[in-house]
Order: sequence, then C-alpha cells, then structure tokens
Amino acid sequence: MTMEQSERQVEELEGGYLAHVFSACGAPIAKTSFVVELTDRWTKSKDSIRIRCGYGLLYEISKSKKKNTLDEAYFLAHIATIDKQRKKASIPILMSMAGALMGMGMRTTKLNKAALKVASSIGPIIHNETCDPFDVVKHLTSPHTKKKLGL
Repeated sequence: MTMEQSERQVEELEGGYLAHVFSACGAPIAKTSFVVELTDRWTKSKDSIRIRCGYGLLYEISKSKKKNTLDEAYFLAHIATIDKQRKKASIPILMSMAGALMGMGMRTTKLNKAALKVASSIGPIIHNETCDPFDVVKHLTSPHTKKKLGL
C-alpha cells in the first residue's frame, strides 16, 4: 500500500461509517512504513473522515509493542492537541480522539497521567441511545491498566 492509495481509499469512506475499520482494528494501513506521517497529516486535516482515521491510526501506533519506536514527547504532543481541539470536535471525532487517548494512556505512567487528565475533562461520551457512554477514564484507571503500568 502506498500513501497515494491510502488517500484514494479514505475518499471512498463515504459518510465515514467504516472509518474505524479502515484505520484501527489491526488495519493493514496501520502497518505501513508511512503510518506516522499519515497519522500526523490526517489528525491535522480539515476533513472529518481523515481526522477520525488519523486518530484511529494514532490508537494503532500507541498499541505498538515496540515501545522505543516513538518517544513520549510524540504522544504528549498529540494529547495536548486533543485537549485543545476537544471542545469543538463532533461526537464521531471525539470518539476517535478518546480511543487514541485510551491507547496512549496505556503505554507509560507519564502518558497515562496526561491522557487521564484530558479524558477526565471530556467525560463519558454519549454516542447513541442504545450503548453505554464511552468512558476513557474507566479504562485508564481499570485494575488491568494499574497492574500493567505498576500504578
């Protein structure tokens, strides 16, 4: 897959209903050599589908077992951006941002603290009437996370 193919394919996500499948859930695009560049480009985009996919890719990057691939500063910068952008984000974008916060907050204690602060400011996200709200704080303070990070 090339950068150009990724740009063409994201255009085909009419309505964005499959944005999370395209960019997260172990998606092939998240395994490309240009995933970081694409993440940075799409999270800064004006196009809502690209923004959502960008944060989906950020979630995938944050789950990488290669802890030394990107440093904390990279993720802290994205956490700060989410904090600045969250108030004007639509619910679908906020859900993608929250997913990225969850992933980043499970990497290290420092990232957990930063992501938890922003997630607390966001609060549980009500995205539809039939599902429970998406509560990132709950995930970042779970017994599993505490054990994993030694909190």
